[in-house]
Amino acid sequence: MGQSAHTAPQTHTCDQARQSDAGCDAKEAYLRGLDHARAQRWIEAAHAYEAAVAAAPNDSVLWLNLAHARLKLDDLERAAAAASRAVALDPGSELGLTIAAQSLGRAGRHQDLVALFRSIDMQAISDAGLHLQLGQALCRVGRLEESVLALFDALKRNPRCAEAFAQLGNVFQFLKLPEEARESFRNALALGAGPVEMMSAVLFTSLEASRWDMFEEDFAALNKLVAANQGQPVPFYSLAFSWTRQQQLAASRAHADRIFRGITALGTRATRPRGAKIRVGYVSGDFHEHATAYLIAEILERHDRERFSIHAYSYGVDDASAMRRRIEAAIGQNFVDTSRMSPGAVANRIRNDAIDILIDLKGYTLYARNEVFAYRAAPIQVNFLGFPGSLGSTHYDYVIGDPIVTPLEHADGFTEKIAQLPSCYQPNDGLRPATGSADRSRWQLPSDALVFCCFNANYKITAQVFDRWCSLLRQIDDAVLWLLETNPQARKNLLAEARARGVDSSRVFWAPRLQLAEHMARISCADLFLDTLPVNAHTTASDALWAGVPVLTVLGESFVSRVAASLLTAAGLPELVAVNLQEYEQIALDLAKDRRALRKLRDRLVGNRQACPLFDSARYTRDFEALLIRMIERLDCGLSPQHLPAAQMLAAPQ
Repeated sequence: MGQSAHTAPQTHTCDQARQSDAGCDAKEAYLRGLDHARAQRWIEAAHAYEAAVAAAPNDSVLWLNLAHARLKLDDLERAAAAASRAVALDPGSELGLTIAAQSLGRAGRHQDLVALFRSIDMQAISDAGLHLQLGQALCRVGRLEESVLALFDALKRNPRCAEAFAQLGNVFQFLKLPEEARESFRNALALGAGPVEMMSAVLFTSLEASRWDMFEEDFAALNKLVAANQGQPVPFYSLAFSWTRQQQLAASRAHADRIFRGITALGTRATRPRGAKIRVGYVSGDFHEHATAYLIAEILERHDRERFSIHAYSYGVDDASAMRRRIEAAIGQNFVDTSRMSPGAVANRIRNDAIDILIDLKGYTLYARNEVFAYRAAPIQVNFLGFPGSLGSTHYDYVIGDPIVTPLEHADGFTEKIAQLPSCYQPNDGLRPATGSADRSRWQLPSDALVFCCFNANYKITAQVFDRWCSLLRQIDDAVLWLLETNPQARKNLLAEARARGVDSSRVFWAPRLQLAEHMARISCADLFLDTLPVNAHTTASDALWAGVPVLTVLGESFVSRVAASLLTAAGLPELVAVNLQEYEQIALDLAKDRRALRKLRDRLVGNRQACPLFDSARYTRDFEALLIRMIERLDCGLSPQHLPAAQMLAAPQ
């Protein structure tokens, strides 16, 4: 592996420095820079190296040291520029490539990183770590097949590179090849990668592939490792396991400690002017065609601009979609594309914008840049919508929930203070596409069958839940099961699991992934949506309810397993919230035997759609703004954050 960019480059002879007075000046400045670097005085080191490159602009070593100093100062744009100059002068400099890659990667400039690597002959590069960095960058820009090849190049140079196997597992997940991903993670585990991280990845990809053959054994191994203080899984994976909210919190705390370590908060902000508009900033990488954008869009449009100044900080891709343009239009000139900014630079922009309440819509999900919140750019920082659980960090003051997903007696599962909305925490878009007619032939469904559906991702389907579904199919002769096809491997394995449970494959139907409008056109063909546990349907559940399809769920013990119960209560169907899987199966069986009762539930949903709290965006926005005002009132009075119970409460399932 190449020399780490966190270690100052070794002293080199400055060849040009011997050839002219300017060169002597370069050498002197270079040596001053080295002295400052050894003493960790990075500002002074950068100034010295800048003087050196001004005197000897064609010396790659000088540019390399300048890049290293700027990297230490988190001046990522200029660090990348200096390192790229060093690489151009000396294409064989693996240390130059390493520093350039670190600078560009930390700045989120993955396209530029790929272009830099592609400008040289990578086959001449012996450092496996550089091929690994190329593979990671290619993955981030969606060039997945090329990423696999780059990672294979890394493994050719170092067949025991555990990190390359781990990254290969990530790429195979994106390629919808969870079985290959699982084996890659097992290889990384065998080669010494973090045992808890890799075992949890093995478990998650087993769920993605619906491969349950070794799940219980692997799950027991994970729990043993965690109990022995060998580490914690990434928080998102922990949500998919049958863990308590306290166990999920432990995973989030460990992750927060790791990613926020070494970040120094900005200085205290000036006191907010009394009576001024409340300045709210939303931070996300999902302001495009994404479930979060679908949910939040109308709220952004409805915010009261007389009382609130609304800002958005986007670090995701601009996919030029209608949803992206809709959100940009809702925010106007306060929409800031931060995709090419470092977390520190984003935090400074937020501080300069004098944001009062900063809202993380991403949480610990894919490609999140939570580090922005460690800088404490705003006096109030909030965990909302993106991650159904605690973020385990004191950098977040509140988590926004409701009396069902975050009852106050569950405060032991959160580092944040609980702020409750009176109805469901989940916003919804009243401008969702209209649902289509129930033309089953268009979707290759039998016209006279009772259609159970579940459009949740395959990783949410556990063996225990699938047992109940197959039991229902065995008891109800005209019932079929309609599932989302997330990947072909899960389809193959689920069909095998159905046959093993006495259910013919012909009774399982498959729904491909579609754009939202097409999905909404087909969903009303189902009779009853069967939810999953421990991870509930979230957006997929509200889509079904919008389409008039009742959802059957189980009330679990943690946020992620209580979402559908909150949605159903706000939609006026609390009777479809079961206390356990046995009652869940019985309710489904009773409805299958009493089709009139099932039809009444459907009619009630359709009749109440425009009036129920779940889809009343105007009411939701008022309630949401009232909750933000309560946060600000405490701040203005010099009070620390405290739990904010719902001002009004719906009857919640016990």
